[in-house]
Amino acid sequence: MTQTRSGQADQSLQSQRPQLIVHAGTHKTASTYIQERLHRNRKLLSRQGISLQDPLECKPKPKKLAAELCKRRIKRWKAFFMQQQEGQHCLLSAEQFAVPLTDPQCIRELEALADAGGYELHIVIFIRSQLDYINSRYIYSLRRFYHHQTFEQFVNDALQGKLQNEKPKRGKIKRRQDVFDFWNYFQPLLKAKAKGLNVSFLPFRQGGVDPFEQFIRTINLSTTLPWKSCPQKHYNRSPGTRGVWLARVLSQLLRENGISPKSIGNSSQIILNEERQRRWNDPSFWGYSRKLTKKVTRHFEANNARFAQAAWSCNWDDAFSTSNPATQRRRTAYAPPSIEAEIRMHAAAQRLLDRIKRQQTTRHPSPLKRLIRLMLRR
Repeated sequence: MTQTRSGQADQSLQSQRPQLIVHAGTHKTASTYIQERLHRNRKLLSRQGISLQDPLECKPKPKKLAAELCKRRIKRWKAFFMQQQEGQHCLLSAEQFAVPLTDPQCIRELEALADAGGYELHIVIFIRSQLDYINSRYIYSLRRFYHHQTFEQFVNDALQGKLQNEKPKRGKIKRRQDVFDFWNYFQPLLKAKAKGLNVSFLPFRQGGVDPFEQFIRTINLSTTLPWKSCPQKHYNRSPGTRGVWLARVLSQLLRENGISPKSIGNSSQIILNEERQRRWNDPSFWGYSRKLTKKVTRHFEANNARFAQAAWSCNWDDAFSTSNPATQRRRTAYAPPSIEAEIRMHAAAQRLLDRIKRQQTTRHPSPLKRLIRLMLRR
């Protein structure tokens, strides 16, 4: 199956050797939403000849298969292929695949696994413009308390290929840090594509299109089929402007108190829950000043042009079917309007810190408390 500029397939799935379709994200490109809609439409997919390896119903889970690839092991892959119906296409969706797909050896091994199982490999990856992507990754990492950087500090690190709280390795694969420089980050996949591997890079929300519909068209299914929708809760919600400000203050307090974000249960929901309780309905955070927008755009401009030619045979702006309105957005961030307001916000952060401390004391009691509990049970 070959690829058009828009990322749509131009041959029928039915005329092909069965495909192993791997949807690999990337991060912050509506993967959760796409996966939920695939789950809700698994019967319809099956009627179209596509077997979904649904993580809610099937083992091994797609993310486990991605981990297996990173560890250069094939036990779970063998189990996966043995479960499949002959003649049906197989669909895996997990953004964890993005890591091994930056490694040339892993790409070759995945091709070999697919071929040995009787499949043609088709990799599908969404690409989000750097302005949106960096802004989204900042909010994502901050609400999980990975750091307490200002947006400007985070952007400067991003331009140098640094990411907060990213493990250096996953399995045997060295984890790449230059995730925003698509020309370099996806160089192994671009080279494999040039040699004939079926790789579909999709511009995220091209022309404002629903990403699920983009994906469905790319695997050559009709968007007019009766696809079930999914509730709004499956769209990953991000904090608004006050939530982002509060997350940064709380993250700094956690660091000062020596509390690791990994030790906090359900950490990603703390700020979102606080927003709901306080009935904050703020605009979305957008951290760029005009000067910073120009800096980021210019930094990636040359490599974006190279990537667009290699991936879509067109220029970057044409691929996204827009003049990139993100460059015209005005900065939207919270600044306390008064000393009293700032004091209230800091007090809210302190209350959240105290709550986290209490929860951790309950989950991880002191040795003396554990001994007392043990004696009381006898």
